[in-house]
Amino acid sequence: MDLTLSLNNALSGLQAAQANLNVISSNIANSQTPGYSRETVPILSQVVGGSSAGVTTGLIQRQIDRNLSEAAREQDTATSAATTADTYFQQIQNLFGQVNSSNSLGAVLGNFASALQGLATTPEDPIAQQNAVSTGQSLAQKLNSMSSGIQQLRAGVDADLATSVSAVNTALQSIANCNNAITHAQAIGQSTASFEDQRDQALDQVAQLMGVSDFLRPDGTMVVLTTSGKVLVDSSAAQLSYTEAGTVTATTPMSPVGLNGTDLTGEITGGKIGALLNLRDQQLPNLTAELNQFTNNLFSATSNANLGTTNSGLGATNDANHFFAAVDLTNGVDNAATIQVNPDLVASPGLLDGPSANPDSSIAQGLADGLSAPLTFAAAGNFAASTTTTLNNYAAQMVGQAANAAATASDNAKFQTSLQTSVNARASGVSGVNVDEELANLTVYQNMYAASAHVLTVVQNMLDTLLQM
Repeated sequence: MDLTLSLNNALSGLQAAQANLNVISSNIANSQTPGYSRETVPILSQVVGGSSAGVTTGLIQRQIDRNLSEAAREQDTATSAATTADTYFQQIQNLFGQVNSSNSLGAVLGNFASALQGLATTPEDPIAQQNAVSTGQSLAQKLNSMSSGIQQLRAGVDADLATSVSAVNTALQSIANCNNAITHAQAIGQSTASFEDQRDQALDQVAQLMGVSDFLRPDGTMVVLTTSGKVLVDSSAAQLSYTEAGTVTATTPMSPVGLNGTDLTGEITGGKIGALLNLRDQQLPNLTAELNQFTNNLFSATSNANLGTTNSGLGATNDANHFFAAVDLTNGVDNAATIQVNPDLVASPGLLDGPSANPDSSIAQGLADGLSAPLTFAAAGNFAASTTTTLNNYAAQMVGQAANAAATASDNAKFQTSLQTSVNARASGVSGVNVDEELANLTVYQNMYAASAHVLTVVQNMLDTLLQM
């Protein structure tokens, strides 16, 4: 055998073993690094003049399964949407409370009805008069508070959307930067594995925020699309637009999510942004609509021709002879935000009984009866059909609906999270680092290194002997 060829074989074996030992060391060191994919160095045989001339190493490669990675990414999108919805629905349930809670809307309504019933029994009692007005104020304030709570949640969603859109833009730019780095690395013959890991991490961030699809061009660059086919990243990164509203009321116009002048709001249904848009534009306005139906019927039910109140001037509806004021039955979008006890009654609770010289118990009794009478509630929010029921039952339905929605959101979040764990485990089974396997490979390449070094030593000794002859 040619000693020079044997020497080259031994040297190439040393170099190949060293390259693999370096990669194995990196794999072990990064076994807990998020987004890191296991790397390998391909070893290829070299043939010179028809004879084996040792081995050569290729560029470092990642070990991934793109199909599994795509499945994991899609599940990340679903899980992110589910957990986002769950977070807000729990806050909605806290706002509406439990059906049997002493602070629920139904309980506060019951206190008001009891106070009116008590006043009907003792119409001349100023304490009973004041109690009826005070419990009415508590009911109005409860509606005000619930309305304000809904709009605060919408404001929180609005701010969350602005932050999420900004995060998408940052991640899209990162993908574009990685594409450029990959193209440059390929041009100078360097490995692109680390840049591909960084790009996948950025894509994962986008997928958690909104549903996307992607594909690789022959040159290794990635194209990212929305689920409806709009280009987000190609030769450069597109940028989404969103303007935070700041202070939010039921009538505040909310910003669309835009892309190059195109409104994407209706096209984004997945991920965190999709869940936030659904909350902002559907779920929370639905609650406002339901609360408005309750408020409108409360206002109408607590009117009495003998009630000595005048028009308060606080709303478009003429509220003379009404217990409550500041309600617009025609154009009011969020009457729960404005309703209050008629200022005449706040200033003079005795008006509840008519002339002080001859108190009329039928006024308070009529108001109490109105609260317990069946009323027609128009279709609103999550209640798709009109219904005839009492104020108390409608309040219980609103609270129950909020509780059911929260329970459903919680169950879905748990299911999607469990599924995410399973899918990610399958994907990481290919791309993740198994330390035990790496330690076994470490022994293999240490032996390979030692064997090549031994051959190198033998050849060197043979050459030294030849030179001494």
